[in-house]
Amino acid sequence: MSTTKRTAHVAASLLLPIISGLGWAEEEKSDPKSGQSAVSTAPASSATPAGTAATLEYGPHPVGFALLKSVDSSRSFPSAEGPGFRGRPMRIYTWYPALSNGWPLQTVGDFVRMAGDDFRLSGGRDASRGTDNRLPVQLVKGLDEVQLSALLRRPLRSINGAEAAQGPFPLLLIGQGLYYESPLSQVYLCEYLASRGYVVATCPLLGTQYRLVNRNVEDLETEVRDIEYVLSTVHSRPDADPHQLGIIGYDLGGMAGLILAMRNTDVDAFLSLDAGILFPNELGLPDNHPDYRVDRFRIPWMHMTQARFVDAGREDKSLSFLSDRKRFGDSWIISVPTDCHGQFSSYAKFGIRRAVPGYWGPIADSVEVLHDAMCRLAGDFFDAVLKQVPAAADRLRAAASGADRDLHSVEYKKGAPPAASPRLLIHMITEKGLAEARPVIDRIKSADPTAKVLDEAELNWLGYHFLLWWGREAEALDLFRLNVELNPGSADAYVGLGEACLVLDRTDEAVAAFRKALELKPDFPEVKNLLERLTEQK
Repeated sequence: MSTTKRTAHVAASLLLPIISGLGWAEEEKSDPKSGQSAVSTAPASSATPAGTAATLEYGPHPVGFALLKSVDSSRSFPSAEGPGFRGRPMRIYTWYPALSNGWPLQTVGDFVRMAGDDFRLSGGRDASRGTDNRLPVQLVKGLDEVQLSALLRRPLRSINGAEAAQGPFPLLLIGQGLYYESPLSQVYLCEYLASRGYVVATCPLLGTQYRLVNRNVEDLETEVRDIEYVLSTVHSRPDADPHQLGIIGYDLGGMAGLILAMRNTDVDAFLSLDAGILFPNELGLPDNHPDYRVDRFRIPWMHMTQARFVDAGREDKSLSFLSDRKRFGDSWIISVPTDCHGQFSSYAKFGIRRAVPGYWGPIADSVEVLHDAMCRLAGDFFDAVLKQVPAAADRLRAAASGADRDLHSVEYKKGAPPAASPRLLIHMITEKGLAEARPVIDRIKSADPTAKVLDEAELNWLGYHFLLWWGREAEALDLFRLNVELNPGSADAYVGLGEACLVLDRTDEAVAAFRKALELKPDFPEVKNLLERLTEQK
């Protein structure tokens, strides 16, 4: 990909134009889209003509809403009351299936005023409007006074404080994105998914030590930890199913969601929205995060993004799509016919058509239709993966086969069924012994002789713990033998086996192991010297 194309991709996902600082920025969400080698592709038509009605059919559940104000005392943040630091403020927005319909419904204005407190950590007034709550830049600059007044009176679908329906319902967590930091930017998607029977929770995007969010590993990790805090808080809700967990991430939130999916085996499905994770970018994010491990990305994934980025990436043969490198779990890449990053957010539903400097150019009349289609596809993805709804799975197959070609180009790649996680196998060996894990290992190797069952270095390290520190010497020998079996071309694996044999006074076996290590790695002076001493002693 040319430098221009690479830069364009990063700009949409992380390097959006610099914000002028007037008011607080909101975050947006996007469509499902997953990167991979396409098994089937449905070509995208042009965007729906202006004037086409947007119809988003909500699910059967009334929607309740709750805002929980909390503090993460394990982390610090500048205090609004004076100099110094205090616990990190956490504002957890939750939408959920409610028991029954009721009134009053929240309005957009209610939500805007509530979300205005997300970033007013030091007080202040919007003197230009005579109100204590500053309005989002996108609304102030994107709408005239009449349009803005009408929007703020528009009812949403949720009822603040409504009684929760009896669950359990799958839990979905959302990571917000740069320049669209407020949950306001995903309010329509959140309400829609809650109406389809999900508990949906999120929090504002806030920098590590101040409001500004930097494009670096530290602030990426901060968002991951924020999502984990939301999970720990909402996990105990009686209406939330702790065994069904999905992650949604927009922009930087997509990077945070990917890292969380790679390090938390409880995550069952991942939806990313116009996030810079499909192929590497100049920032190095999220690849330079210490928990970025493609081999640990083992769940169904849907990635929605602007079609131009997919097309440009496919043209550059030097780029490796994450979907192509991802081995386990099905993947979908949804190419959305838009060049507007804000398309993947609730701002597509707010009636904004003006260009807003620092965010987007003039918006097409079709944005609402596109956003509704993305919401439906997101709902089908989670219904098919988390709830195992056959009709939703059929709709996903139809989209991938070309039957749904009005709005999206869909690339689908079927992933291999994930084998047992290496981390779980290490835990099983540690707690119950190798005899318990051995049948699982044998089944994996039988199904796929090329599969990497366990990490050589981790298994070697565990073997030394058994051998030297945990008093499990006999088991240690079996672990080192397993390491040699799984890595027959590794000199280090044979060295570990030789040392275990020495500790257990099995000198002949130790000598044989060290000789094999030297065959594989002749330039191994430490082993050569050790072998000479053993031979002399013998």
